[in-house]
Amino acid sequence: MKPNGANNTRVLLAAGCTIAAIVMIAAGIFFSDAPRGEIVSMLGNLGAEILGLALTVAIIDWMLERKRLNEQAAHLAWRMLHDVDHAFWVWQGGRREFHLDELMALLEIASKDDPLPKFTEELFINLGIRSSDNLRLQPRLMAHDRRLKAALKSLAGLAQIREARTIVNSSYIIDGLRAAVTNLAEMTGQMPHQGEFAAARSFRDPSIEAQTRRYKGSLHESIMRQGMGGCTDEPTGEDAIN
Repeated sequence: MKPNGANNTRVLLAAGCTIAAIVMIAAGIFFSDAPRGEIVSMLGNLGAEILGLALTVAIIDWMLERKRLNEQAAHLAWRMLHDVDHAFWVWQGGRREFHLDELMALLEIASKDDPLPKFTEELFINLGIRSSDNLRLQPRLMAHDRRLKAALKSLAGLAQIREARTIVNSSYIIDGLRAAVTNLAEMTGQMPHQGEFAAARSFRDPSIEAQTRRYKGSLHESIMRQGMGGCTDEPTGEDAIN
């Protein structure tokens, strides 16, 4: 987000140019019959030109600002959608790559009786904290797109899983994720297709053992990526294929 100072400067400049243009136009009208009326008339014409230019710049600036906010909102929506998918994948399983239809199908299949170990809870808690932070720190972005605000509100409650366990239970998690995914998918231009759940069921495994494997596997993958971040050697063997 741009600093508020930059936005205020643009507003002040536009207001100053508009006031100056109005003063010039008024002077051209009131003093048109005075000596050297041609000069005063030119002043009025100049004021009209400045006013038209100020309005044009204001419209272009407004359009650019909307485009920038749209891009930021879409970027945040994609990021949150993938974060939701990762946390839910650890909990329920499915294919490792992101697939909206499968995510929606698994959200329909998930049960409130599925086990929720502490490490999976932690993923949802972190998801709720990030959502709360974005709601608090980016008010202009939230005001720009109400779908984003609604999605993050649906996720923000996940931060209270341990403090309000009787309210923020597995059913709350499923309902919150479903509402958030619907809004985020719409923002990113995706349309989920209602289909058979057979494929999703075949990949689903919410057992604690399976959750542990997925969690440790993704954690190991993250550590490996960080460890190889500074490497410049070209991969060989299977690494080159992957």
